[in-house]
Amino acid sequence: MSINLTMSQIKNLESEISNLNKKIASEKDKEAKGLDKMAKARKKMLNTKNISTFKSAQREYQSATAAVQKAKDEEAKLSKKVAEKAKRLSGKQNDLSKAQAKEREKHQKEFKKLQEKAISIQATQVQQQLNSINKSDLEEKEYDVFISHASEDKESFVEPLTKALKSAGINTWYDAEQIGWGKSIRQSIDNGLIKSKFCIIILSQNFLDKYWTNYELNGIFQKDSYTQDSIILPIWHNVTRDEIQKRNLTLTDILALNTSIHSTEDIVNAMLNLLKLSESELEEDFV
Repeated sequence: MSINLTMSQIKNLESEISNLNKKIASEKDKEAKGLDKMAKARKKMLNTKNISTFKSAQREYQSATAAVQKAKDEEAKLSKKVAEKAKRLSGKQNDLSKAQAKEREKHQKEFKKLQEKAISIQATQVQQQLNSINKSDLEEKEYDVFISHASEDKESFVEPLTKALKSAGINTWYDAEQIGWGKSIRQSIDNGLIKSKFCIIILSQNFLDKYWTNYELNGIFQKDSYTQDSIILPIWHNVTRDEIQKRNLTLTDILALNTSIHSTEDIVNAMLNLLKLSESELEEDFV
């Protein structure tokens, strides 16, 4: 049974139950009015000494009693129908939950296949680009650092960090400035990775959940595998080791800075020291 059909059946049952409850409320109102008439007729019978008035009050009492009983009987019938439809509704809601869970599982499998295919294509492209550049290209980088992050973390952390890095004279690749209107996102990211000495990864829950950040991460690992020293610089941002381990065990094995401990100034100073060390090592290689 399709999800749309089940949802339609649930909607109809909810509407039917609502109408039945309105009818029950109407019968309860009739019952209350009948009880009021019974009380008035009883009072009249107790207070009158006129036989004619007594008999009239007695008929009113009997009529009201019959009306009350009829209302109660109708309430019982309607309540039974409500119970039956509520049981059917519960069953349909369970069916819907199962169908939706099955549909989500199907979509997740399809997405995973597409993601794996995209990552495979991207890995091939990075491999080709790495093979096409020579040693001098690797030594003379256009950017000091590439920042990989989730867009949700831009305003709160990434933009202030980028400004601080640039103010310190660190040449930074930042997507908001490098990927222009109409440019290929994949190609821009791949070029940025190849032309950067280091890659800062802002690891947050947002980062771990997104497709594009995982695409970037795969490219970073590809590039890292072709360099003698690691280029990966993780920063943990509002995330725990356990949360990272569930998604990527390798990342927890790399020494990281943590925004709960380290300030933006600490991160910038660490980056400056790393660049100085990198430059001195490069000079030694050419001596």
